[in-house]
Amino acid sequence: MPRTRSRPDACPGAWRRHDAADGALARFRPVGGATTADELRLLAGAAAAGGSPVELTSRGSWQVRGLAGSTADDLADALRSERPDALVDAQGRDVPCSVIASPRSTRVDPVAAEVAAALRGRTDVPGRLLIAIEDRSAVRGGSARPDSVRVPLTRAVGDVSGQGADVTVVLLDDGAALLLDGVDTGLRADDPAALALAAVDAFTAHRGSAWRVRELDDAARTALLDALRDRTTPAVGNPLEPGPADPTRLGPDGTTLEVLPRLGEVDLPTAVALLELMGHGATLRATPWRTLVLRDAPDGAVERLAGLVETDPASRWRGVSACVGAPRCRKSLTDVRADLAAAVASGHVGGTVRQHWVGCGRACGTPGGRVAVVEAVPPETETSGTYRTVVRSGKVSG
Repeated sequence: MPRTRSRPDACPGAWRRHDAADGALARFRPVGGATTADELRLLAGAAAAGGSPVELTSRGSWQVRGLAGSTADDLADALRSERPDALVDAQGRDVPCSVIASPRSTRVDPVAAEVAAALRGRTDVPGRLLIAIEDRSAVRGGSARPDSVRVPLTRAVGDVSGQGADVTVVLLDDGAALLLDGVDTGLRADDPAALALAAVDAFTAHRGSAWRVRELDDAARTALLDALRDRTTPAVGNPLEPGPADPTRLGPDGTTLEVLPRLGEVDLPTAVALLELMGHGATLRATPWRTLVLRDAPDGAVERLAGLVETDPASRWRGVSACVGAPRCRKSLTDVRADLAAAVASGHVGGTVRQHWVGCGRACGTPGGRVAVVEAVPPETETSGTYRTVVRSGKVSG
């Protein structure tokens, strides 16, 4: 639906923080989820100093709470790196919007890094924009280890394309496909990074005050597509469908291990265990469904993480998320995470329907795709309880 914005978005980043009840909040956008051991060590240390775990967001970002102003600046400075996929580059620039990618595929890594490098320093890209790079080639690029298992993925399925991204580029055997707001445009190109950047350029040229592609009116959408036709070719065959909203595959799969920190919280003991595994050759990817994927996980990884994260595909914590809630958020009506933990422990929540619990109508952190939003309400407006459920399709726009 067309929407007119009266102000620029205020998404926090490495240098722009949100003033929360528990201190400054900084957000760091890993390129395709890639996070090095040094970066994780710095994030976990800063979060622990602020009295909180590091948090995973619904866009595959890292969030650190409870920061003082000088501490936040020191953290961003310490994260500077020459790597093209660094959280903060050598010039101190983070990525202006989230770039997510298929976490198990090495084929998407250079594409995501090229897109992120081209976006750094741009002020015309809204922080709410979401870019996804997905691998649907017949054989996905997996771990570099010779004993790795390469996982076939048909054109009928996917992973990050189900996360409600504005711009999704899908790598195929014969080029790349472009989806806008989860819908196949029918446009194809040979260079996936160039295709993604062309789509971002066309959006910024025609967005007006919109933050997301879904907020464009029909005329702006038409102009966006027209701007891309000269750089692309039309598709042949059936359109691509977006992937599932929850593509979680907990547990080991060859040399890859996917784990679920409860409510996306990575506390210091969990970070220490992950760092030990990374010291033995594992590499880490954060996902927008709030899991962590360890590529080249060493033997014994599941046992080392036992009790710290969920690795069982049948875990009741799968598909369950929440906003931060009280007391860390001033606007929350209740301690949402404590309420949700009690509901999971009682066996009344988890394991079937995707749920996101929130402390107010803003519904912060709602994941992409179809999800039941369980919203706290003032006691005087409800006689049957303190929460109500609203089924939403797609990410909440705020």
